[in-house]
Amino acid sequence: MKILITGSKGMLGQDIVKELKKTKFEIFDFGKEKLDITNKSDMNIIKKISPNFIINCAAYTKVDLAEKEKEKCYSDNVKGVKEIVDICKRKNFTLVHISTDYVFDGTKKEYNENDKKNPINYYGKTKAESEDIIINNLKKYYIIRTSWLFGKNENNFVEKFLRFSKGKKELKVVNDQFGSPTYTKDLSRAIIKVIDKKYGIYHITNSGNCSWFEFASEIVKKKNIKCKLISCSTKEFPTKAKRPRYSILKNNKIKKLRLWKLALNEYLKEK
Repeated sequence: MKILITGSKGMLGQDIVKELKKTKFEIFDFGKEKLDITNKSDMNIIKKISPNFIINCAAYTKVDLAEKEKEKCYSDNVKGVKEIVDICKRKNFTLVHISTDYVFDGTKKEYNENDKKNPINYYGKTKAESEDIIINNLKKYYIIRTSWLFGKNENNFVEKFLRFSKGKKELKVVNDQFGSPTYTKDLSRAIIKVIDKKYGIYHITNSGNCSWFEFASEIVKKKNIKCKLISCSTKEFPTKAKRPRYSILKNNKIKKLRLWKLALNEYLKEK
């Protein structure tokens, strides 16, 4: 069985490749420099390999910058996905696509897989549209929605906080946005297990939820950081892109992952 991974140089992509190497799958992994999903000619690479599964980790994920770089965001998150969907449809490949909690508006405290999408920022809109393209054109697909990712291989909230807190006496952190921090290592293992299951949409995050302030507080506690945290509202700490107040994804279809605090503890110990 062959698996091709796009966006394999990113935070999640690298962990998926690492976990897949422990399996019997034949792996073909590509970063954007070798396989750009927005480039039609690069689709010939996929045709030549003829994989059983394509795991699409390629995406534009700079939420705030997306409000300005709309064309680039749309190209990566919608046009690129359409290219992959077209080849999957013609060649009968199974698509595993990574999506986000930001397809929801945050007016509910928790979201099920079949809840209505209503994104409130441009990044979320492109991810919601890419989901619709997949759902309307393929029968063999897995859409994996996840949230608040952290991992070794890329900039993320944990890395940013550790960097910003150095030498600081205090930091303000938002206390009125809630989600489930998710370790890319745990997510990668879960994705590999999912591809044996029924096609459809899956919510996969580490168990439990928190605010960004609570997330930061746990990092301070685990790393014994001498920086005072000050909780603030979203209004006090505005961003270019709106964020959903609640983006907690209910995991209804697979075994629950470990608590986010346990995952964070492992991650911080390995740093």
